[in-house]
Amino acid sequence: MLTKLAQSFLVLTALAVAGLISTKASAKEVKDSGSVEITYVKRFGQPIPDQNGHILAFNQGEGTSKNKGGLVDGFSVRVREIDDLRQGTGTQEGYVIYSKGSDQRVDRIDGIVTTILKEGQSKTTFKGKWVTIHGMGALEGVKEKGTYVGYFTTDDKFHVDWEGSRSQ
Repeated sequence: MLTKLAQSFLVLTALAVAGLISTKASAKEVKDSGSVEITYVKRFGQPIPDQNGHILAFNQGEGTSKNKGGLVDGFSVRVREIDDLRQGTGTQEGYVIYSKGSDQRVDRIDGIVTTILKEGQSKTTFKGKWVTIHGMGALEGVKEKGTYVGYFTTDDKFHVDWEGSRSQ
């Protein structure tokens, strides 16, 4: 049987540990959002001979970020992606690199591309999730994650809206 002193010590220890855990768990989440217009600068598509309109596409695009009040407003943006598509629909993976001077953030993207044919015109949209995997300069140690949605405005240009949050 525990003495009253030992019981008090255990209770205080448990409360202290619970306090530490709740302090870490309640880290403030800061919401963030932005957009970017990207123009492809390199595109390489490799058709797959399966009679289903299958193509593996390697693409690189560039643009400038709009992130009013955020960490990457006005940053140069480079997108490097691989799309595995059947008749314009499939998976999308890659990286988004934000750069300004010595400040840089690299996000990993993972999403779905959808193409529909309507009135003789194709419409391609995409959506997915992103997570920051690396930062340098003022963005070193920044951890963010979120979602993105986008659509093509021409054959070689697309618009992306993103939102997410980071812990502070």
